Amino acid sequence: MEFYQTFFITAALSLPFVTFIALCRAALCVFRSVSARHLKFTVVSGLGSLILLVIFAAVVVVWFAYGVAHTGKDASTDLIVLVSTGAVIYVGAFSVWRLSFYIEKRLDLDAN
Repeated sequence: MEFYQTFFITAALSLPFVTFIALCRAALCVFRSVSARHLKFTVVSGLGSLILLVIFAAVVVVWFAYGVAHTGKDASTDLIVLVSTGAVIYVGAFSVWRLSFYIEKRLDLDAN
């Protein structure tokens, strides 16, 4: 196995883990928002989770289509697909993470 294939597999396997971790953080935020009875924060955090799931589903479809395509695949096309889809997942997960952090910070300020 060549280096770029190892890198591609490692990066591909990191995307579901990053998505899962961000969704768990958002689920915790939803739970805390419901407990604090802040409907607005609950809806916003739930929508962030939904958007991240839609992005992840779109990335899975793109990767499946790329995997079954009968075109020539080499290191450059693998890297293009990885960067174009992986960057979207990482940015989306980071955004959901920061949104959850902001909401939980606001919940703590409202509690005091």
